[in-house]
Amino acid sequence: MKFYNRDKEIAIFSKIKKDFRIAILGRRRVGKTRLVEHFYKSDAIVFFIPAEKIEKQIIETWREQYPELHLPESSTFENFFSFVFFHYKDKIIFLDEIQNVIKVNKSFLFDLQRLIDKYKPKLIVTGSLISPMKEIIQEYQSPLYGRFDYVIKLDELSFKTVYIMGKDLQLKFEEIVLFYLFFGGIPKYYELVEKIEPFILEEFVAEMFIRYPRPLYEEVKMMLKEEFGSEYKMFFSILSAISQGKNKLSEIATSLGLAETKITKYIALLKDDFEIITRTTPIIDGKKNIYQIKNHMFSFWFDTLWRYNNLLEINAEKEFEESVKQRFGNYLGVQFENLLLELIRDNVIQLPFNPEKIGKQWGKVNSEMLPNNQYEIDIVAFNEKNKKIAFFECKLKQNVNAQKVLADLQTKAQYVHWNINNRTEYYFIIAKSFTKKIAATNGAFVFCIDLIDIENYLKKSIK
Repeated sequence: MKFYNRDKEIAIFSKIKKDFRIAILGRRRVGKTRLVEHFYKSDAIVFFIPAEKIEKQIIETWREQYPELHLPESSTFENFFSFVFFHYKDKIIFLDEIQNVIKVNKSFLFDLQRLIDKYKPKLIVTGSLISPMKEIIQEYQSPLYGRFDYVIKLDELSFKTVYIMGKDLQLKFEEIVLFYLFFGGIPKYYELVEKIEPFILEEFVAEMFIRYPRPLYEEVKMMLKEEFGSEYKMFFSILSAISQGKNKLSEIATSLGLAETKITKYIALLKDDFEIITRTTPIIDGKKNIYQIKNHMFSFWFDTLWRYNNLLEINAEKEFEESVKQRFGNYLGVQFENLLLELIRDNVIQLPFNPEKIGKQWGKVNSEMLPNNQYEIDIVAFNEKNKKIAFFECKLKQNVNAQKVLADLQTKAQYVHWNINNRTEYYFIIAKSFTKKIAATNGAFVFCIDLIDIENYLKKSIK
């Protein structure tokens, strides 16, 4: 597969001419190694650091990998890189998965500090485990603190880029949307599509996650266990609760049978150190926090796979597949809302005004018309200066009755107490397709947007 996007990172690489140090943080499969090798090509010498071997064995593997470099025999990283930094000053030295040094020989971080200060090499390091990488690169106590000119956090590809990839792979637009809702913007998983013919999304998901040997199911499981370490069971329990709709701190604690004070540390770690969950508040009068899983793959894994893990433990694979597939609709609907939020923020779906804030809205009111006296609106956007506000309802369904959805959305909009008697309201209904689109009705501004419209918006924004 050809290389896509990463324009910002390439711009950084392009303007650096002399000796430099760059650290790149990003989860597995996000394309860190591919980015470095794509830009620097043969100028980079890649030293991948596995966690399962001792220094001497790792060095021997590197010597076999680069026989033309005549690398020295050595039993320590310190001696080996002293040679490399001295003799290959014109090359970019690329230490891939540097956080594994902690398991191989943690003291090498101090040696590396001294070597950097002495030889000032052109050095790039990458790491997939976010929390250990932050400790190595950004913690003040770390020997490598302050030794890097740039610290780049490599995120997943945007949906705009995924759309271009999907078209190159000859996928239909709906397939691109659904694939993104499952896999997010991880380029490695789109490479797998090239290898499968004919490509059928549901079959692909089943083969990768559900049916033995379900390679991506095990990959995500091991990735998370490695990230969380010995306390992975607590983190798994919290993420499982969040995926099942227990989004408030009190609800998470109750589901685990613990006091809130017992889990606040883990919540903070998941949010700030591991960057797996995010805290969200209502966009208007936001006081009550809820927690959500950020990553598409992790969200899917906990919502639809880990939920039925007990079936795998008793080898009930058929029942496991049936149960997981029954969850698809609910999971994809929630992720569709998040995708549309991304497209609105990126100005792909344009509003009749420039929004100052965009987000989700929910609240509790005294009304017999609402279940449990609670309302929720998928997306709200507003501009305080000109008193304009837009309400969105997102339905990942065919043949949606726009009139009925509009009536429900207008009812919920009444409970949003923002300039209630002095605002211009816009209503957006987004779906796969509609039985009939509607425009202005009873003085309300209404926009019905289907998948065909969204693809047209994307085409315009990419030109």
